[in-house]
Order: sequence, then C-alpha cells, then structure tokens
Amino acid sequence: APKKSPSPLAPKKKPLAPNFMLIGKLLLIIDGPAALSHTPALLSGLRSAGRFRTTVAATPSAEMFLPLLALSALSGAPAKAYSELTEDDLRQADVVLLAPVSGHFLAELASGDAWTRLTDNGRRRVLAAVARLEAENGAVIAPDGAQLLSEDNVVLALGAMGAVTVASPEACVEAVCTALTPQDFAGQTVLLTAGPTIEDADPARFVSNRSTGRMGAALAKVAARRGAKVIFVHGPMSWPTPQAPTIRAIAVRSAEEMCNAVLAEVPQATVAILCAAVADYTPVAYSHEKIKKEGTDATFALLLKRTPDILATVGALEQKPFLVGFAAETQNLTDNAAAKLRKKNCDMLCANDITEPGCGFAVPTNRLTILFADGRREDLPLLAKEEVAARVLDIVKREMG
Repeated sequence: APKKSPSPLAPKKKPLAPNFMLIGKLLLIIDGPAALSHTPALLSGLRSAGRFRTTVAATPSAEMFLPLLALSALSGAPAKAYSELTEDDLRQADVVLLAPVSGHFLAELASGDAWTRLTDNGRRRVLAAVARLEAENGAVIAPDGAQLLSEDNVVLALGAMGAVTVASPEACVEAVCTALTPQDFAGQTVLLTAGPTIEDADPARFVSNRSTGRMGAALAKVAARRGAKVIFVHGPMSWPTPQAPTIRAIAVRSAEEMCNAVLAEVPQATVAILCAAVADYTPVAYSHEKIKKEGTDATFALLLKRTPDILATVGALEQKPFLVGFAAETQNLTDNAAAKLRKKNCDMLCANDITEPGCGFAVPTNRLTILFADGRREDLPLLAKEEVAARVLDIVKREMG
C-alpha cells in the first residue's frame, strides 16, 4: 500500500536533537571503610552508564581499604587523595558525589570553607550517600546545598567492623544521571505500563507472553531522570523494576488488575505510555484444583475470553492524557499499527517487528516505527532500549508542544 502523505495543514516539526548522551564530569569523593564494598560496584555502574568522566578522591580512611591505584583502574581515570584536590579539580566538576561518606566527615565538610568551595557557593550539585552503622539513631542533617540519597538503601557487612546502611550503588548512579540530565519533563506525570500480564488457569498453569518489561523499565527510568513523576504499573517482569525517588511502582498480575490500576491513576497523568504486553485472552473459569490429565486423551481445550482493552479504554476517555500505544507485530507492520492507532484513538503509536533479530522480547535493543494521528511516520534505527526510550520521550515532548 502506498504511504500516506502528511496533511499539508500539519505543522512542520523541528528535527530532533540527540538527548540520550549526557556530557559531564563527576567528582566522586569516598570516605570510610564502607568504600571497600560500595565503591567497586558504584564505579562499575558509573562506567556502564558511559556518559561522563569520573575522578575519584579518597580520604585517608578510604585509602586504607582501597589504594589510589585500584581506584584509578576501577574508574578509568587517575585517582587522587582528597587532600590533594585542587581548585581546578573542583572547577571542572559538574556534579560532586560523596558516596559513601561518614556522617562525621560530612559534618566536618559543612562546617568549614571547604563546603563553599565544594558547592561553588550553591551553584554546583552535591549529592551525599551517608554510611551509617545499623545501630545509629537520629537523622542525618543535610548541609545547605546537599541532596541526601536515602532511596533503596543496602546493608554492607564489614566483618569485625559491623555493618552499615547506605544508598545503593544503583541509586547513586541514577542520582548522578538525573543531576546531569536536562529536566525537560519537570511538571509532567507519566503513566507507564510494562511487562506481561499473567492469566491464571489453575494453581500451576497460566496464559502469558514473552515480555520481560525491559522496554517499559527503560522508559520509566529515562522519564524519571528527565524530571517526570512516573507512575509505573507493571505485570510480573523478569527485568528489574526501575528505582528512583520519583517512580511509584504498582505491581499487578492480570490484565483486569492492570486495567483497574490504570483507570485509577490516569486522571492525574499528563502523558500515558502503554507499553505493557497485555494478554489478549484469559481463561473463562479458574480451576482452584490443578487440572488433571484425563484418560488417554492427547488434546486439551482451554476456553478463553477477551481481556479488557486498556489502550482503547484510555483512548475513549473524554479527557485523556497524551496517549502513546505500543504494537508488537509479525506481519504488515505499518498497516496493522496504523489501524490500531486509529481504533484506539492514540496520539502516537510505536510499533516493532518482533520477528526481526534484535527487536523482539528479552533482547537489549529495539527498532521502532512511530506513527502519528495526522498520518506522519518516523523510523528509529536499531538502538539500545534506553536510547530508544530517550528518542521516544524526545518525540513525545516535541508533539506536546
């Protein structure tokens, strides 16, 4: 079928500027014995993020457990003692991360001129992950200009020294990524669905699909980094649920549960991105006992009924948010996706061919064809799913004006 030409009345859209790669320099200051367990994982996460150069500065108590040579190897850049930091080191840093850091060291910093230099008189972002003994009481007081990281705490066992709690390396990486990301989704509430749904037939069996939730998780993570409040309604995912202070995760199991959760949350959403692979059918009746094989029959019939159509339900709302649908296709991708976009009343629809290598379930990449209500089409190349998420959100931002 010939491609539809864009409406001559449709406004011309500006080309997208890349928004995925973040450019910045991070100064990581580590302190205390907790660095032994925390810092290698943190530096590994920062290097995997691959968006910024990290310089590590270690206090004497951290150097006792991790020498500078090891820190240089882990970070990929020369490390130095905290006492040797220069004004130029501070001036080059876009963000300072104190992780892990003892409450004592943080209090010392905050009480002297060093804090003014570190924060550049409040112009530089400073993030702090305080390591505290499990037995410690009382709240940590954040110095002026510091953001305390307390989400997703982990307990680090330090042998004879006991155990400490501190913000996880993953939470620290997310905080740094957010600090270096333009907050162009600030003020937006994004409702996201992700993962499969499970439709139970009996205590042992269910109807589902191959979705891992990885694409939806990437969208949630990137939207949160860009300043959005994210409501993340997800089925039983095999991919980890994204963690961030601005992500509120709601776990569901069935299509009906997901539909109910979405309808309860959608009134506060300004954007709805329905990325979940919702099961189209569910067993008509649930058997409370395991369904047994009968005699020598070689076949078995399970009667199914349609599940609620969540995308169509949201699309039919009188006051719907900006609505983005997803379509996993195996043939006639453009025609099927265009029909779905019209039928479900979406503002845009992202379709992929799950038979194409690298574009199906349980893979780190995706290739999308994006269709719009006015007949326009954009094709994204094969990209990492996190970069696909950034491109999709770029387009959403552009389309919303």
